Amino acid sequence: MVMEGRPAAAPQMLADFRVVRVLGEGNHGKFYLARPPARLGLSAEFVAVKVFAGHCSEDAYRRGVRELRAFAAVDSPYLVTVYDAVLQDNFLYAMEYLPLGSLATPARPLERHEVVRAVEHAARAVHALHEAGLVHGDIKPGNVMLHADGGKLSDLGLARVFTTGAALTGMAPETSVEFVDPALLRGDSPSRASDIWGLGATLHRALSGVGLYGEMPERQPLLAIRRVQSTLPQINGALTPEEAAVVASCLATAPERVQTAEALADRLSELQAPAVGVTSQP
Repeated sequence: MVMEGRPAAAPQMLADFRVVRVLGEGNHGKFYLARPPARLGLSAEFVAVKVFAGHCSEDAYRRGVRELRAFAAVDSPYLVTVYDAVLQDNFLYAMEYLPLGSLATPARPLERHEVVRAVEHAARAVHALHEAGLVHGDIKPGNVMLHADGGKLSDLGLARVFTTGAALTGMAPETSVEFVDPALLRGDSPSRASDIWGLGATLHRALSGVGLYGEMPERQPLLAIRRVQSTLPQINGALTPEEAAVVASCLATAPERVQTAEALADRLSELQAPAVGVTSQP
């Protein structure tokens, strides 16, 4: 894949990573396509570099590196590989580059079975994290990366390390609040169950093109949180009965909610018979 040109807004270098172009911008920073430095000894021509917005203290840097090391230590083929972390006023880290994009911004239209397979793989990644004693804490379509054989999960909830201010708005900006278990907004701690909620909401959005609560108010996180707290999630009619049943099992209250991410992945594997000529909503 040949990459040419560089937008004016992109720096030439990020630490010793040579920037090619901007890949995208999220709630808490920007992603860049870059060439890795020789010191990393990588065979890959390109890596993705995420730069978190805002100044990063040395203490936050240490905590971020600790989170990334824990993420990288989990043995799963369904987790994105993390290569490096650097402090340069901002916190940045490099991970493997997956040119097919994410469930939020796929590089091409996806068949429904491809969406389900990507979420299945994300669920298997989540189970591996849970078995290692970790909770992801930020599951959403933008963190389910795509490749030819399925999906990989990225970004171990690092926003909670680098976001200052109120915990609720830090965890749940208006563009992400639909993927947050309402129990977290009531004060519960992130858990296996809250990650499973996020997987169900991610599957729903990727298959239907709409959120469980409709479209959220832009740039008004408190109003978005209020909507989640006052409105029951609605499963869109674009889902098949089988898909809707899986999503409902992720959103159910305990003990009806599916108990493990592995059990969810097994259910998703049963949904992947390709539907000829049917694609997911954008």
